[in-house]
Amino acid sequence: MNVITGLNEAQIDSLVRSRASFEVNGLRGNFMAGIKLVETKIESQGLKCRVRSDVKSAVAQGGALGAVFSVLSTPATLTVATLGVVAGVGHSLVTYNPDYEILKDYVNQRLRVIYKK
Repeated sequence: MNVITGLNEAQIDSLVRSRASFEVNGLRGNFMAGIKLVETKIESQGLKCRVRSDVKSAVAQGGALGAVFSVLSTPATLTVATLGVVAGVGHSLVTYNPDYEILKDYVNQRLRVIYKK
């Protein structure tokens, strides 16, 4: 898998045009901008993408989900979480059969961009 350090637009554009899978590292401070840039490059090629969180990476980095689930124990937060799940399912249906999947790794501040077709 190709690895890009930082937001190198030319490299990202080239990899998307060639339908390659790649990883973007070193996004400290530019994480959300990185997601938006990759998403824009993919969609500008007429391709669909789905953005998801890399849950396996978070669990491997120290059980970040344990903290999240302890917060979800309150009824109000559970209602908000339920609405979030419903919205996530709706988004998955809209991006059914995507060309690319973007996995957000918040712990390591990197993106894994995987060509699916």
